[in-house]
Amino acid sequence: MWPAIRQPLHLPQQCSTRGFTVLSGMRQRPGPTYRWSIWRRGLWRYRLTTAGVGLATLSVATVVHNPPLALSVAAATAGALVSALEIRGNRRRARQFRFHPREGDDYRDITEQATGPKRVLENAHSTGIVRIAESARLRDLRIRCEVTPTSYLLGRDLRRWSFDFLARHARTAAMHNAAVLGLATDLPTGTDDRVVTLRPAQYFDFFCSNLLASYDVYEAGRDTLALRGRDLILDHRGRLRGFADSGLANVVGVSTLAFTIDGRLLLVAQTRDNMGIGGALRELREECHLEPHEIAESAVLGYGRWMSRGGTPEFCTVTLLKITAEQVLRRTVRWAERPYVGEVLAVHVPPTIEWNPEAPLTLMPAENRHSASWPPAFSLSCLTDCMTDETWPQRAAIAAVVDQ
Repeated sequence: MWPAIRQPLHLPQQCSTRGFTVLSGMRQRPGPTYRWSIWRRGLWRYRLTTAGVGLATLSVATVVHNPPLALSVAAATAGALVSALEIRGNRRRARQFRFHPREGDDYRDITEQATGPKRVLENAHSTGIVRIAESARLRDLRIRCEVTPTSYLLGRDLRRWSFDFLARHARTAAMHNAAVLGLATDLPTGTDDRVVTLRPAQYFDFFCSNLLASYDVYEAGRDTLALRGRDLILDHRGRLRGFADSGLANVVGVSTLAFTIDGRLLLVAQTRDNMGIGGALRELREECHLEPHEIAESAVLGYGRWMSRGGTPEFCTVTLLKITAEQVLRRTVRWAERPYVGEVLAVHVPPTIEWNPEAPLTLMPAENRHSASWPPAFSLSCLTDCMTDETWPQRAAIAAVVDQ
């Protein structure tokens, strides 16, 4: 996959970025946090198995101290029996349903009914919507935000499937349960100055809600639907839910298009096991080994919703660097980042006069278009929109770099 350089949104208290002002909220520790992980949930889910193994281990350990034989036999028997019963029960429960991906779902019926100015973008892998009015507001006026003191919690219907869905689809994935932020209200348009609410969440919440929405859950051995994933993103009228009415985590993703000083576009290839925690700043400053003084400027481009990921909110930016493509490519991917990043490329883009927002991937080389994920198509589409606006402050700087 060739994604735009992307990260979930992390905003500490009273911070400010171009386009956003966070009024209040919770302070978060820098870097990833591990409030809970798959193995900890597994221990709790299989607590009787754990207890049985503990009893069996105790029986072995007591042999060293020569306790009464009856005690050792009783502990071993109890441990083996508890473990066997729990394993049998869990295997039976796991076979009761299956997760079926809706890979052919183009969401066309939903995107056509979405209200307000929009552009529907499709590529080989995903479908999403560019929100035109919200994007224009982001570029023109600062949006006020606040972070709620209460964190997102999975609903009861989602908790029923969360562990099994996570365990089945993340066994070999390069992922961790980072602290992130999700949108709890929709963005304003025009001169509307209402405050946008952000809500703390964990990355696994996004995995078990937004990503689960692209699957249907069936009872094993029959075609009975136990959960229709589309129902998680639709309201009672069959239209796309707003964030205030959504039961999903709706974790915010931010992508950036990075241009070197000699006009090359940076592409970061994610490894097959990467489950989406790519980071705009992480790729730029860690994978590409960039220092703060090597970044010239960044600007907000637009906002959209990634339908193939449960309508999750996506933002995009553009970043101009002060170094050449050759300087970037000389810097090898760090060992710690290799599970996430496969390769970094710097590609040429056509002159800005040839850019078409309806066909954004034509800005990429033909050999890379088929493997591009939705965020770069979305980011390039928003960038081409901005370049058609002669009043956009960054227009001249982008043109000077690309058309040199």
